[in-house]
Amino acid sequence: METKGAAFAAAGRALVSLVMVFLLAGCQVYQFDPNSVSAENPGSYTTGTVPFTIVGEERPDWLVPESPDAPEVMVTRTTETKGSTGFNGASFFGYMVTLSLIPYYDEVQYEDIYALSWQGETLLESRVTYSIDSYLSLYFPTPMMFMGSLNDEAAEQAVARDFITNHHKDSVLALIDGQRREFEQANPETAAEIAAYLKAGGANSVYRPSAVLRLIDLAPETDTLAYHAANSLVPGYVDLLPARYQAWLIGPEGLRGIDLKTQLAEGTDPDQLLVRMLNAYPDQSGDVQSGYYTGMTRAHRETLKEAGLPEGLVDRMTNEPPSAQLLAAAKTGKLRDDSGNIRIPTEEELLEQLVRQDNQGKFLSPYTSDDVLAEWVNSAINANIGATVGTGLGAAAGAYAGEKALEQVPFVGSFLGGAIGAEIGKSAGRETAISASGGWEAIRASSDRSFDDIHSMARYLKAKYGHTGNFKNAMEATRQIYPELAEALASAY
Repeated sequence: METKGAAFAAAGRALVSLVMVFLLAGCQVYQFDPNSVSAENPGSYTTGTVPFTIVGEERPDWLVPESPDAPEVMVTRTTETKGSTGFNGASFFGYMVTLSLIPYYDEVQYEDIYALSWQGETLLESRVTYSIDSYLSLYFPTPMMFMGSLNDEAAEQAVARDFITNHHKDSVLALIDGQRREFEQANPETAAEIAAYLKAGGANSVYRPSAVLRLIDLAPETDTLAYHAANSLVPGYVDLLPARYQAWLIGPEGLRGIDLKTQLAEGTDPDQLLVRMLNAYPDQSGDVQSGYYTGMTRAHRETLKEAGLPEGLVDRMTNEPPSAQLLAAAKTGKLRDDSGNIRIPTEEELLEQLVRQDNQGKFLSPYTSDDVLAEWVNSAINANIGATVGTGLGAAAGAYAGEKALEQVPFVGSFLGGAIGAEIGKSAGRETAISASGGWEAIRASSDRSFDDIHSMARYLKAKYGHTGNFKNAMEATRQIYPELAEALASAY
């Protein structure tokens, strides 16, 4: 009997412990507030016939394409957090006074965006805002017990998303109805009327692709390619053309198939055109997807070859990067050697690609194109600027620090004399160097070469002039004007 009593007592204590853990376990729950939805109650629309087909993850069955051959429009849906309504003082006071028995209340607003876009441009957009309430208790399960929700934030966002879908449907279909009326009222038939529509109401309309198709359909039976080329700058025009015309109009201006054909007919050497194509290829900092041969397929290239364009040119009409050897050869301006083979540029030729033959770069060269020091460097050397700038730095830093008492305070003194003092000193020293060199106008006027970046400058100067007797003095003077040159020289190869 005693053993059973002990067992019952142990079970009772365990039950009490579980109850206490439950009662003293804090939690946070979320609840979507239907009354916070910014749109009116839906119900006006069921489905709508639209002048496009749908692509994208969103495939609403209430947008019915009027033709399977209609242009493709991307449908997307995103959610943006608009932020909290702010600190709720009354709720926080109740939360603290009751030791979190009364949950702390917060409200976070979101915006759900339903968008239709074509060729990367938005044609139509529906925005609906809503709120999700959150209830937090540190010690008690009251949020879960009294708010009737066990959901986390993501789950409540899904509830909200389902709830407002019909609001989007009403908004989108109403906007499409309005755009349809505008399109039917304008009824653009001629090329001039279509151009006017695309510049006005049609610029952001789901009927814009339909207008572009009308413009394409107006192409004459003769000189068709010339007509399409004349309209190729209309956004989205080339993308809707048949492939046999697209092939001629894809690529950078001046280097499209139609441009290459014209220049070849005028007697331009194919290698000259290939050099231009290679030099037009975006560098590592450029965007190859913008303005090069984006969208050019093998079928397009076969069309151009069959029409007589040289294979070597057509094969280069791609977004694939050219080989380093081919690109380097093109940058020298001479693609082939005397035997007709792609030539490998010399080290000197590759080095000369780093320097600009003008004074418009960000960093001016201390050496002129005659391989002598620029006048401003001679002025700096004669003024012994490399030695005197250090004194100027110390004076500037000391003047900035000011009161000697501050210098004795731990941290403050070292901060003023170090971080701030160095910056002020560096600035003052640079201005002193510029002044001693004759000023910016004189520096630029006596320079006929420059560089676009400090690393090209350091590599070029070190490789070409590092062995000369005046190199050390020249670099000492130059780095007073360009302090970052010292580090670049140390890492240059």
